[in-house]
Parts: sequence; structure tokens; C-alpha cells
Amino acid sequence: MTIIKIVTLAALIEYRFRFDLVYFCVSICFLAILPAQASSQETLNILNWDDYIASSVIEEWQEKTGAKVHIITYDDEEIRDVLLADGSQHQVDLAVVDANSAKKLTSLGHVAELEGWDTQAAPSLMRTDWIEQCGDRSVPYLWGTYGIAYRTDMLNEPVSSWSDLFSQRQDMSGHIGMISDYYSLLAPALLTLQLQADSNERKDLEAAFGLLKEQTDQVLTYEYAPSFLLNSKRKADLYAAIVYSGDQYTMNELVGEDVWQYVIPKEGALVWLDCWIIPSRSQKRDLAMSFLAHIGQPNVAAINSEELGVATVDVNAYHLQSQAFREDPLVYLSETDFNSLLPFAPMSDLQIRQRIRIQEAIKVIHESK
Repeated sequence: MTIIKIVTLAALIEYRFRFDLVYFCVSICFLAILPAQASSQETLNILNWDDYIASSVIEEWQEKTGAKVHIITYDDEEIRDVLLADGSQHQVDLAVVDANSAKKLTSLGHVAELEGWDTQAAPSLMRTDWIEQCGDRSVPYLWGTYGIAYRTDMLNEPVSSWSDLFSQRQDMSGHIGMISDYYSLLAPALLTLQLQADSNERKDLEAAFGLLKEQTDQVLTYEYAPSFLLNSKRKADLYAAIVYSGDQYTMNELVGEDVWQYVIPKEGALVWLDCWIIPSRSQKRDLAMSFLAHIGQPNVAAINSEELGVATVDVNAYHLQSQAFREDPLVYLSETDFNSLLPFAPMSDLQIRQRIRIQEAIKVIHESK
């Protein structure tokens, strides 16, 4: 226990320093990648995951409006939220965030009202509770699951369980990718221990920490898998990773082979819902609303969803998609399977801080080896 406390304290100090440094660097780099001021009035700046809007959808809107879309990508939700919560930054006009963050940012006053958008009149949504999950200042975008992708050509046996990531399988040792996110890191460990993924009980978190600590010898990276494959010289060493459904297509493109297979772990998968928000500091709300109206059209939403390999929230768009895509069980789950999914539960600031301490301690342990 003493060792855990020392490592955690060191992690907290490192985290505070890293947070301040990242905040400074993001602010400077963010300004540097923005389009020239002369064209700012006709450019819509969208903060989004990489490859998370079909290029054909963007091109069609640009042709219709004469405006330009500038995509600012992120692969770290903490950094994304820093950008959106910083009152001095108002260059982001539209952003994609998870449902919990949408509500959190709204409660903090960082999200603008959707002027002229009636969130109650949304009969096309596949699930009406998605309006409540995103909140009344957000628009549901895409949904999916959180599971595991593995290389079928490199592992001796398939991956089918969260526990495979902690089993110390020889064919996976040193080839595992986790996600350095306070929720996404702990959930697989908790589920492997047959505990609730959103448990905040001290004994449960301590048990999860112990399992994650034991696993550090087996982990190659805690970087988001698509980003690791894009940037790392060791991308060929990654055999299994925690990912979001649809990531496997990007990962196959990055390695140039159809070798990454996505699986929903047998213990259960987490379901995620992404939402559109307009930051309260945006000076181009009309332009942002125009883009939302465009991408929300059923025919456009259908194309966007299928090109990305991710499920649409719109039932009318769903019926416009190919039969093969509609019947893909890893994209659109059966009602029984959907009801067995585990939601990303909202957490208090204290609960988030508890998990961040564990997250940072695990990273310190891994980096010290």
C-alpha cells in the first residue's frame, strides 16, 4: 500500500505538470493550425476525431454554401475538453463530444443554445432517450460499442474477452494497446474482475489498480490505437487494442491489410453515444446550424454512417443503407444484445479525480520500466 501511495503522489504531481504543459502547447499549436484570419468569416472550424465525417458529406455542404470546413482533430478527450472549456478560445464553431461531456460542458456554460432546433421533434431517432443523453443543447450524431480489435494474422488464438488483455498470454505479451482515459482504462479491468464498469467503491478501484499494475509489463502503449498506428515506428508490434467500433476500418487502412478484427467481449461491452455541440464562444452559429441541418438529412446521414462504418442514430437513415451494412451484427446489434450493453455512466468531479489518479499512476509505472 505504501508503494501505491508514493506512485500515486508522483503521478499526481506529474499529471498537474503535464496538464499545464499540454494546456499551454495546445493553445499555441491550436492557434497555429487555424486558417488565415482573412477567410475566417467563411470557414467553419470543426473539432472532431480523425476521419469521423465522410469527405463526400463535407464536399457537398461546401459546394452548397460556398463556405469551407476546417477540421481540427483530437485523439484525447481530456485535451478536447480543455479546448472547449477554455473561455479565451472561441475558434471552434462545432464539435463532436461524447454524451456525458456534452452534458458536463453544458452545465458549465460552454455550450450554446441550438437556436431554431427543436430537440423534442425528433421522431427519426432510433432511440428517443438519446435526446436526453445528449442534452437539450446537443444533437445526437453516431453511436457504437467499446471493445477490442486484434490482429488475426499475429495471434495464435482469437480474442473474445476483456480478460484476454490481462491473461499474460505469451502471444500478446508486449503487444497490447490500452487507452489512457480515466474511464476507458478502468472499465475493462473492473469487468474482468466481474465488477461494475462504473463502480467507484474504493475496494473495487484498488482491485482494478492492482490488475492494471500487473498488466503494465504486457502493455506496448496507452496511446489511442489508430493514432499509435499512424505515428509510431513500432506500429507492427501492436496485436490487440481497446478501441471504439469502427476503428478497425481505419486501422486496416493504416497497415494496408485487412487484418484487424473487432470483437465485443463476452463479459459485455460499453455503448457510447456521440453528440454535436456548438461552443458558446462560437461566432458562426448560423454556419454551424447549416452544417448540422445538412448532415442530419436522412440520405446524408446514411452515407456518412456507412462510409465511416459506424451506426447512425437516425432510423430513416438506417433504412437507406445497404442490407449488408444494416445486418452487420458488430454495427447494429439485436435488441437483446443492445439491452445487454453497459452505458458510460456520468461521474462526479471527485469520482473522476479518483480515476485520474489511478490512470496517471499506471502510466508512471509503465514508463519507469
